Amino acid sequence: MRQSILRNPIGLVALVALATATAGCGQATAVKADHTTGPAVTHVEVEKPVRATIRRSTEEPGQIEAYEVTPIYAKVSGYVQKWNVDIGAKVVKGQVLAVLSVPELDAEAEQKMATVEETEAKLAQAKASEEVAQANLASAQAKLTEVQAGTRRADADLARWQSEFKRVEQLHNERALTGSLLDETLSKLRSSESSREEVSAQVKTAEVAVRQGQAMLDKARSDVTAAVATIKVARSDARRARALLDYATIVAPYDGVITRRNVHVGDLTEPGTQGQPLFIVARDDLVRITVSVPEMYATEVEAGDRVLVRLQALSGRDFEGKVTRTSWTLDIKNRTLRTEIDVPNPKGTLRPGLYAYANVVVEEHADALSVPTSALVRQDSKTYCVAVKDGRTARKPVVVGLDDGTRAEILSGLQGTEAIVRAYASSLADGQSVAVIEPETAKVKP
Repeated sequence: MRQSILRNPIGLVALVALATATAGCGQATAVKADHTTGPAVTHVEVEKPVRATIRRSTEEPGQIEAYEVTPIYAKVSGYVQKWNVDIGAKVVKGQVLAVLSVPELDAEAEQKMATVEETEAKLAQAKASEEVAQANLASAQAKLTEVQAGTRRADADLARWQSEFKRVEQLHNERALTGSLLDETLSKLRSSESSREEVSAQVKTAEVAVRQGQAMLDKARSDVTAAVATIKVARSDARRARALLDYATIVAPYDGVITRRNVHVGDLTEPGTQGQPLFIVARDDLVRITVSVPEMYATEVEAGDRVLVRLQALSGRDFEGKVTRTSWTLDIKNRTLRTEIDVPNPKGTLRPGLYAYANVVVEEHADALSVPTSALVRQDSKTYCVAVKDGRTARKPVVVGLDDGTRAEILSGLQGTEAIVRAYASSLADGQSVAVIEPETAKVKP
C-alpha cells in the first residue's frame, strides 16, 4: 500500500499535506519522506542521550488541614461575662478569649485562703510552744545536773562522818573519849544521812521534771508536725479553688486563628464537652496536606519523599514539601494510604479546606543517562533504541530503568554519544538509509 501511494501523484500530495498539517499542530515529525527528487528518503530527528534526573511519581488530590484544631470548652459552670475575640481574629498563646462569672468559686477561694491563714497562725503558735518546751526542758536538765552535783557532795560528807563515827566509837569503847563526843559525832552522822536523803529526793524530783519537760517538748513537736500537715492540706485546697477560679478565664492554647465563636454575654456554660464549644481555634503557622495514595504506590511512599503541591485556588501556585508521615496501614474501604505533608505557613497563605494536588515522588534517580520515552521501541519482549550513524539506522538493545512518561533512564546499551531517533523509530528497518533533521535543543530538567 505504501508503494502505491508513492507512485500515485495524488497520494503524494495528500501525504505531504498530511505531514505538513501534523507538524503545524505542534507534533514532532520524527520520520518523513522527501519526494522532491529521486527515490523517497526518510528524514528523522535525532537526539543524543543526556544526563537528567528521572522521577517516578504519583499525583493525587488532597486537601489542606490545620496542623492543630482545638475546640475550647468551659471547665466550670458560670455565666459569660464578656468575650474578647470573634472569628478570624489572630490570637497568641495565653490571650484571654472570654471571662466567666462564677461568684461561688470566688467565695470558695476566699474561704480556702482564710483557712490557710488560720492554719499558718496555728503553726506559728505550735512553734512558739515548742520553743517554750525546749526552754523548760533545758532548765529541768540544768536543775538535774545541779542536784546530781549536790548528791556527790552529800555522799562525800556522809562517807566522812561514817568514818569519823567509827573512829570515835572505837575510841569511846577504849574509854579514850567521853560519851558526849560520841553523841555529837553520831548527831553529825545522822544529819549527813538526812542531807543525803534530801538530795536524793531532789534528784528524783529533777528527773521527773526532765521527763515532763521532754514529754512537753515531744508534744509541742507533734503539734508542729500536725500544723505543718494541716497547712499543706489547706494550701492544696486553696490552690485547687484558685485553679477552678482560673478556669473562669478562657485563654488561647497556642498561637492561631479563631474559626468559630459560639458564646454571647449572659450565656450559661456547663462543664464538659456535651454542648457546643465556646470557641474553636486553629493553628495557622503550619498546615498539613492530606492525600490518599493508591495501593500500587503505597509500599513505596516513605517519610522524607519529595512532594510538589499545586493549588488551583492560588492560580496553580506550587509549594514544595516532604512526606512527613503515613498511616502505614491502608484504608480497607478504598485501599489507599493516608499520607500527610507538613508545610510551613508563616504568612497564612495556605488555608485549611483548600483543594490541593500533591505530586509525590516515589522514586528518583539523579544523573541518569536518558532518552525520550518516544525513542523506545518495544518488540518481542525486548526494548531498542534506533541510532543513526553515517546515514544508516542501527537498532541498539537497551535496558530501561525509571520511566517518567517523558524520559526514560537507560541502564545499559548506550554510551551516551549515539544519535538516537527521537520518535516513530518502530517504522525504521535496521540498516535503513535516512537523512537527519537537526532537532530543536532538548530542554531536560536536571
